[in-house]
Amino acid sequence: MARRHSTENRLRDAERTKARILTAATDLFTRLGPGATSIDEISLRAGVNRGLIHHYFRTKDALFDQVLVRPLTAFLEQHVEFLQARPDVDGLCDATRSFFRFLGRHPDMVRLLSWTLAMRRVLLGEGSQLELTRALMARLVRRIEDAQHAGAVRKDISAPHLLITIVDLCVSWHLASEDWSAKLGWSSRPRAEVDEERLAAIVDVVSATARPNPLGATV
Repeated sequence: MARRHSTENRLRDAERTKARILTAATDLFTRLGPGATSIDEISLRAGVNRGLIHHYFRTKDALFDQVLVRPLTAFLEQHVEFLQARPDVDGLCDATRSFFRFLGRHPDMVRLLSWTLAMRRVLLGEGSQLELTRALMARLVRRIEDAQHAGAVRKDISAPHLLITIVDLCVSWHLASEDWSAKLGWSSRPRAEVDEERLAAIVDVVSATARPNPLGATV
């Protein structure tokens, strides 16, 4: 019994240590970017020996991938709403709104994505995470194709490109909203108001692009 409790305590200590490392790394990667963040800085912020960081995560790149996993878990769950949405244009628009607002609630994740793009990294790194994303994207594409076969979404448009368009429009706004607001003189307006205005424009594009011609003709 004592040996079991000792093992459980070691496991709990290990999980707490990993959590401290991930929290410290997330803060530093988000503020400074992975390129400007050192293992020594993460070690100091987390209050752990740098050897433990290498023990649990091997390299800084592997640690960065793990930092992305936590917010991206929620990101992937949000994508599932595309699968659960009504298989028509209105359902696609509802899922777009949900995804856009999800990004707005997770600015740290958006910033991490910006560093990922700046580094020209694959969004989810390598291995099982990438495979998970590929499988999920394939399901999303099939969902759109099912709606096309049912006549609920325009048939003469590429389902993968429609999905890419929706994701890119949402992500790119949250990456560059401050720049666009400054260029267009919107900086003094409430951020939430501008975001909702932009979302409405994105939904209009999705709806106009995906909605079948009422006469059944291609556009």
